[in-house]
Amino acid sequence: MFEIIKALITGKNKSSNRLNSSTSLGLHELQPIVGRHQANDDHLAVIDTGTVLADNVVTSILEVETVGERTSDTAKFTQRFLGRQAVLDRSQQVIGYELMQRQASDTSGKSQDESLRLLYDEMLLNSVTKLGMNDLMKDKQLVISLSPKSLTHRLLQEIKGKGVMLAVKIGADPGSDLLKNLQQLRMDGFQLILEDYAPFPESAPFLKLVHYIQFHVARFDAISLGKQTVAVLKEGEARLFAKGVDTEEDFEVCRRLGFHLFQGHYFAQPRQPMVHSIDNDRVQVMELLNKVMARAELPELEEGFKHDAMLSYKLLRFMNSAGSNIGVEVRSISHAILILGYEQLYRWLTLLLFTSGKLDQSSQAIMKSALVRARLAELLCLNKMTPAEAEGAFIVGIFSLLDALLNMPMAQALERIQLPAPVLDALLRQEGCYAPFLALAIACEDFDLDRIAKLAVICGLNADAVNTAHVQALMWAEDIER
Repeated sequence: MFEIIKALITGKNKSSNRLNSSTSLGLHELQPIVGRHQANDDHLAVIDTGTVLADNVVTSILEVETVGERTSDTAKFTQRFLGRQAVLDRSQQVIGYELMQRQASDTSGKSQDESLRLLYDEMLLNSVTKLGMNDLMKDKQLVISLSPKSLTHRLLQEIKGKGVMLAVKIGADPGSDLLKNLQQLRMDGFQLILEDYAPFPESAPFLKLVHYIQFHVARFDAISLGKQTVAVLKEGEARLFAKGVDTEEDFEVCRRLGFHLFQGHYFAQPRQPMVHSIDNDRVQVMELLNKVMARAELPELEEGFKHDAMLSYKLLRFMNSAGSNIGVEVRSISHAILILGYEQLYRWLTLLLFTSGKLDQSSQAIMKSALVRARLAELLCLNKMTPAEAEGAFIVGIFSLLDALLNMPMAQALERIQLPAPVLDALLRQEGCYAPFLALAIACEDFDLDRIAKLAVICGLNADAVNTAHVQALMWAEDIER
């Protein structure tokens, strides 16, 4: 956890503002987003992704426009957005991500959609190779769902043996070539997933070959899911992968049935029943956040640290670490605060809020999601705002999962923290200057590609800008943990 806090501050290689800096953490009132039609006030209206401005109407994901110009049919296909969802193990640690550039609805047809599916597969493989996703795979798995006909694509040779898991849905008549192709891919070092498994007579050779068998748990009740898992485990040594784990009951049933990997919305939402109080460690951090936000004088900030010996220890440990790049020994809290400055001290305390108190397994997954979401929102804003203004988007992204971390309603979670109006507008009312960028960052982790496309139009961003920021945010969060 200490390494995460250290990297949060040093990872961006930004010079620290000193205590007498006039910069206000990027949380001050912002100007309207460039190129967006505005009302008379300074903020965007509440987001309605079902309604887009008349000159930028999106009727389908393949008709997304770029920067006000209607694209050609060919270009429309390249305007595909990346969606992701975390993959976790039994201890709720994030072990990788699934990426996709198509909606499930894109493959609803047969002959017409088969060519589209192959095109989408190629674009996804191109994204993995061209956007530097291999750097993400140093210690994480990347799950890619491909059609059977894409398993011989030339780009797979560029990413083989680099932590890539290939998910393939197999029909009732798979054919002999598919089995041979999967055997070769396994020899090349790919992990294989039998996607969205449904029993069929010729499944036995595939069950023996793949590493994971994936079940979409929403399609089964507990009894039928148990029967299916027992049946497939008799056929080979593959492990079980649960997709669509959206409730605590889903997770508990799958865990008891012996599932090894999990994916779903359950891992980044408040748990029931909700708590009614915040532990003392986090209350202390919140009080210091308020003092930094209010630009408290040095003696007052120093006094706040003296009330918590562990906070003082963590701050001095960070300041005297090799990664801080300070070059001098820091022996006092006042010296450390002076060197850090308000902005970096605030960022350090923000993440410390997530790593303080009682950390259970779910808190680790929530913190990882918060890091990616915060950095992505900040990078998206950098396309339309100044770096100082985009700092506010980082704070919005971090705090957007505070309700899940503390297991209480957002309004109650924010009661002890003094935040500027634009940040509160985004967190409590989903409106204001930061709201569309936060909504876009959330959509990227929900596999909701239609919503991503609509929100990108609202934010004035095209697929290249969003996808690049998305990948950079993922790699930034992974670098922090290394």
